Amino acid sequence: MNTYIEQKYEYISEKEMSCFFNENINFIKNVVSKFIFSKYVGANKNDVDEVCQEVAVKIIKNDYIAKYSSEKSSINTWLYIISRSVAVDYMRKNNRIYINVDDLDQISEPENEKIDFNFPEDILSKRQKEVVRMIFWGDLKAVEVAEQLGITSRTVRCIKHQAIQKLRRHFSAASERRVVS
Repeated sequence: MNTYIEQKYEYISEKEMSCFFNENINFIKNVVSKFIFSKYVGANKNDVDEVCQEVAVKIIKNDYIAKYSSEKSSINTWLYIISRSVAVDYMRKNNRIYINVDDLDQISEPENEKIDFNFPEDILSKRQKEVVRMIFWGDLKAVEVAEQLGITSRTVRCIKHQAIQKLRRHFSAASERRVVS
């Protein structure tokens, strides 16, 4: 058990438990509010207060203070884990909408908007221009381009690479590294 808690709360009375929560309530509220407001739509201050109360109930009801060990984690880490778990349970129980930005589809560009790019004169060969247009503006994979042109996908990737190198040199971006698919 944490020596801090042992010294202050050898036997946990109602007064001592109240003292423990008074000392740690700001940390708990901070954790709960940051988590709830960053992850859930429509969360409000009342939700934060409710979750903080549920954290206190969970700690008291399950006698978590007696189970706490400073060898495993700090008091702040311990409170963080409990607070976050209770917040997730609370929001799930209340059927709140959870937004994960990674799950959102990318916003598609309007279909009628056509991007036209004119390649610099005498930089790329006709075949290189054709391959670059099919890959980048036609959204085709190297295998699909290869099928249409009657060449291997390895050749398509080689032509694309050579074209990109030429364009980088032309636009003085040879030293700049970018991932191009």
